[in-house]
Amino acid sequence: MKPSLFKVTPPEQASFRCVRVREQTLGVPWHFHPEYQLTLVLSARGQRIVGDSIAPVQAGDLTLLGQNVPHFWDVAGIHDGPRRKPRLDAIVVQFRAEFLGREFWGVPETARVVKLLKSAGRGLAFSAAARKRVAPAIVRLVKLSGLQRLLGLIAILDGLAGEGRGTPICSPGYAPELDMEDRDRLEPVLRHIHEQLAAPLRRHHLAALAGVSETSFSRYFHRKIGKTLPQFVNELRVGRARRLLTETDLAVTRIAAECGFHNLSNFNSQFRAIAGVTPMQLRRSQPEAAAPPD
Repeated sequence: MKPSLFKVTPPEQASFRCVRVREQTLGVPWHFHPEYQLTLVLSARGQRIVGDSIAPVQAGDLTLLGQNVPHFWDVAGIHDGPRRKPRLDAIVVQFRAEFLGREFWGVPETARVVKLLKSAGRGLAFSAAARKRVAPAIVRLVKLSGLQRLLGLIAILDGLAGEGRGTPICSPGYAPELDMEDRDRLEPVLRHIHEQLAAPLRRHHLAALAGVSETSFSRYFHRKIGKTLPQFVNELRVGRARRLLTETDLAVTRIAAECGFHNLSNFNSQFRAIAGVTPMQLRRSQPEAAAPPD
C-alpha cells in the first residue's frame, strides 16, 4: 500500500472532478490530497480507512473528507467466486476549497456550507436521512456537465449542510501532518502490512523498512497513523475476518489463521473487543452463511 500525495486533475473545462469508480482490485492506494472529497458508495466489499478510523464499508456509505485527510477504500479480493464483480462501485467528487473563488464563500448564502467544509477536517459520515436526501442528486451529478453540474454540486453541499453536518470519522485528537518524507517512510511499511497481514509482523523489520530505529518506530507510527501498530494491525485483521465470516462458510479456525491470528483465544478476544460480538455471534446474525454473491 503506497501512501502518496495524490494529484487530482479535473477534466478540461471543469472546475472540479466527478467520476464513477468501479474497482475490482485495490485502486488508488492510501493517499491524501488538498481537495475535499465527497464519496457515495453504491456497492462495496471491504473496509473504509480514513485517518485513524477503520470501518466496514457498505452500499449507501456517504462521506465528506477535508483537505489532506489520508484515506483509501480497501477492497482487496477475498475468496472470489468464478464470476468476479467489482468490489467497489462509487461516485467520487473532488474539489478545491477555492474552486469557486474565495469571494463566493464569503456571502451569507453560503455560510452553512462553509461550516460544513470546516467541520470536514476529521472526515464526516452522513446519516441515512442525509443519504436519502442527496444520494439521487449525487448519482445525477455524474451525467451533468457545465453549469448544471456546478449548480448540482452546490445544491448537494447545501443539502448536506442542512442535515446536521454529519458525524466525525476520525478521533478528536487526530491531526497528523503528512509530507513527502512521511510518504516515503510509510510506503513500504503499509504495503508490507497489507500484503503480509496473515503472517507474523516483526517490529524490527517494519522499522527497517521505514528507515528508522526500532526504538523510535512505534512512536513515529502512532504519531503519523493515529494508532499504535498493534491497534492498526488488529483492526485490519478483524475487518478482514468480518468479511470472511459474512461472505464465506469457512470454519472460524481457518478464518482466524488466514487473518493472522494463530491463537483462537486471542482471535476471539480481539474480535469481540473491536467488533462488539464474537465471531460466531456475527455469523449467526447473518441471514445465511454463504459464499460471496455472484
